[in-house]
Amino acid sequence: MLHVEDLQIEAELLPLFNFTHSAEAEAAVCRLLYELPPTAALVVEKQDILRGFLANWSVLENFSYPKIQLREVRAFLQDVSSGRITLEVNRLRASVTMLLSEEARYQSRARYVQVIQFLHRLQQHYLHKLDPQAFPVGFRPQLLVLVRFMERFSLEDANRAIQEDSFSTALMVRFAQQLQAVGPEIIAEFWEAFHLFEAYWSIAKGIQLHALTFPNFREEGLLLEDFYHPLLKAPVTNTLILSPTENVVVLTGPNMSGKSTLLKAVGVCVYLAHAGIGVPAVRCSLPFFHSILIAINLRDSLRDGYSHFMAEIQNLKSVLHAAHGVGRTFAIFDELFRGTNVDDALEITSATVRGLAGFHHSSFLVSTHLLQLEKQLPEDNGISTYCIECVLQDGLPVFSYRLQRGWSSLKIGKLLFEREGLNSLLEPR
Repeated sequence: MLHVEDLQIEAELLPLFNFTHSAEAEAAVCRLLYELPPTAALVVEKQDILRGFLANWSVLENFSYPKIQLREVRAFLQDVSSGRITLEVNRLRASVTMLLSEEARYQSRARYVQVIQFLHRLQQHYLHKLDPQAFPVGFRPQLLVLVRFMERFSLEDANRAIQEDSFSTALMVRFAQQLQAVGPEIIAEFWEAFHLFEAYWSIAKGIQLHALTFPNFREEGLLLEDFYHPLLKAPVTNTLILSPTENVVVLTGPNMSGKSTLLKAVGVCVYLAHAGIGVPAVRCSLPFFHSILIAINLRDSLRDGYSHFMAEIQNLKSVLHAAHGVGRTFAIFDELFRGTNVDDALEITSATVRGLAGFHHSSFLVSTHLLQLEKQLPEDNGISTYCIECVLQDGLPVFSYRLQRGWSSLKIGKLLFEREGLNSLLEPR
């Protein structure tokens, strides 16, 4: 089960990895971001593909091509494969046509030159220089699709002739014959492999640019060392270490202390780890979770007619169904049960945290403003408490955004209310 809409993958995560030159490659990046392989072994295989791109970074760092050239080459190849354009593959007829029509000669030559130069550049600058052994065995067939497509054409001879201004009618006919022999399924397979290649390159560039780290999977416990939210310009890093016996984190801290941002940063790390992509942390080691459910800034559902409280109830119900199912579950609850009155919230939050602690092989993070909860939770039962540090200086809260063990008892709502003079403003004149 996967509920990760609150991570805003396309709005916030996609820009971190999207350096593509075409809409098709961008769509492939998006698919890779949304793709969570069903086993840890398959996640690692996806990591290894990206490691292969990074190992070849001296070749691929400046991977590029003119966007307009791609569009025109792609359109021309599709027109040829669909039969909308028929190429002249008879040398005599081609010679007569080009002799009689300067427009036909110019048009044919321009199309062929564009395709040849596009493919030749990809072949010579990138594909021929790659070390295929750096890639996992399962990905090498994708590289072979690209290599073998290029080998169907005499690109080196044709490109040399173009450079020497000796691209004759005979060479054009020869290229037309080679192109006409390529079926539509082969051309479609080439473009699919090409856009996937660019998508992996784009994600690898994001990993390189943002200095992300590949995580590893382990059976129990969780380690996030110096993690942060990648969208922050000057992020404060934090470390979260959970032992194999700790599976519920209760997080406290006053408003504006950064609880939601911290929870979102943890959610981003867990999600990207399962997508086979580098995470914003110095080190990341975690179990493989079969279900990931993240509720941050949970809203009312106008479509379903749910109040905020009912939305929270339904979200918790989904988490519990997942936890009762096969495999491990990871879930984040931000300000659990804030949609109901304090007395109810305290009672059912206590029951929820105690109950979640019983799912020993899953992990849950719960933030709350209910400071009374501290006295209601038992000790040493899988529940660990953390808070975000905040101190008062000259009567004002100063936030460090640092995660530390324990509870936060600081209340700043009344303080800020009074400091802004709201008590006096509320008095009638």
